[in-house]
Amino acid sequence: MGVPPQAPPPRPPSRADWRAQQRQWRMQARMQRDGYRARYRALYRRSVVGPLLLIAIGVVALLMTTHHIDSAYFWQWYGHWWPLVLIGAGIVLALESLAYSGSMRVRLGSGVVLLGIVLALIGVAASHSEFNWHSIGDQFDMGNGVNLSQMFGTKHEASEVIQHDLPPNATVIIQNAHGDISIVSGSETVSMDQLKLTLKKAVYSNSDSDAKRKMEALQPLITANGNTVVVHVPSSDSESADMNVVLPLKVNLQVRSGHGDVAINGRHAAVDVNADHGDTALNGITGPVHAVMHQGNFAATNIHGDLNLSGRMEDVSISQIGGSATLNGDFFGDVHLEKISGPMRFHSSRTDCQAAKLSGSMSLDGDDLTINNAVGPIAVTTHAKDITLHRVSGDLNVHNSDGSVEVSAADPVGAMNIENRNGSVQITLPADAKFSVQATATDGEVHSDFNLPTQNTDSQSTLSGSVGSGGPMVRIVAEKGDITLHKSQ
Repeated sequence: MGVPPQAPPPRPPSRADWRAQQRQWRMQARMQRDGYRARYRALYRRSVVGPLLLIAIGVVALLMTTHHIDSAYFWQWYGHWWPLVLIGAGIVLALESLAYSGSMRVRLGSGVVLLGIVLALIGVAASHSEFNWHSIGDQFDMGNGVNLSQMFGTKHEASEVIQHDLPPNATVIIQNAHGDISIVSGSETVSMDQLKLTLKKAVYSNSDSDAKRKMEALQPLITANGNTVVVHVPSSDSESADMNVVLPLKVNLQVRSGHGDVAINGRHAAVDVNADHGDTALNGITGPVHAVMHQGNFAATNIHGDLNLSGRMEDVSISQIGGSATLNGDFFGDVHLEKISGPMRFHSSRTDCQAAKLSGSMSLDGDDLTINNAVGPIAVTTHAKDITLHRVSGDLNVHNSDGSVEVSAADPVGAMNIENRNGSVQITLPADAKFSVQATATDGEVHSDFNLPTQNTDSQSTLSGSVGSGGPMVRIVAEKGDITLHKSQ
């Protein structure tokens, strides 16, 4: 019986076969991956939250770099309202989910989640930070002078003195983009109808020829239109010019400052100041004063006229005002007012305060409001502050929450209306004062040095009646706080 023929052994795959097989595997893997991606795209859609956040960040950054938004004001605001970012993102996600319900799901990319966490951490840090953002910028010379000019070369300096005749009844407008402005009254060195300007120039350049060209570009431009004279000094980030201006005493003055301090002394005419970045100090002015601040400290003393201050600023110190004083804006530092002969009005995002006259002082910081020797009618509305009113007379109206209220009244005692929530109220009245009182403490107690009956229930304590023959009504309401009436010694 013969042996059947055996099949030849299989030929080992060649290198070309291996390459063909690998190409086939890669093609199958690619097809599977593309199929998975197609199914994923059909089920999921990227949210627009990420692009919206980037657009918002870019818009805010642009507004800050163009000085349409003050950086310190923005960080103060963001530290308080940053949860709105998360709320807004959640609303967008909810609307997207409703719009695509049943067809696909909306998802956030990992980058968007990380960005949201970073924004939340920045918000928490800003809300608890005690830093002064402007002073931090000043450490890098980015405050009053935005002095990054060292990047442009070596410093070159020069001085120039210019005198210019003024028309009768002149109004002088001073404009300086970069540099300090100092204005003083005329002396024997300047005639009564002349302006004297001393300009101290500083430019940064790597060559003398370029420095000379920049110095020439800093030449002040003086123009006249009728009785208005404009002094304009152009400059850039690598150039600055400090101005010392001597003016006749009775020339009306307007100052427009970009980056630099403003100091004005000894004027017998109206003064108007608009300062972007820098401190402003006014002294010895007879006439109305109007000032608009965008960043920096403000000080004014010995002003014989009305004072109007507005804008965004840090520390404010005002004293010896012969007329009224009106302050309206955002105050990121301490405020101190003293000896205001006319009506005093103060308005900020947290506090409203006014008095007919401030013979003493008013001090305001982040936690306390203190007024000494003020004449009514006095009105105070604020929250989260401890209020102390010492030796105040006339009518008084106080609304507060999350803080204490302490009042010491002087003759003549006027009508009082004091409301406080989540805090105590203490009133000290002259022992011989004549008044009527109605006091109600919810979740608190009423105590009195005057011989008046008190009624108590589980949740409320009340006191009412008249002292002496009666008189102005003293009404006190406290929620979750005690009320105490003292007799002055």
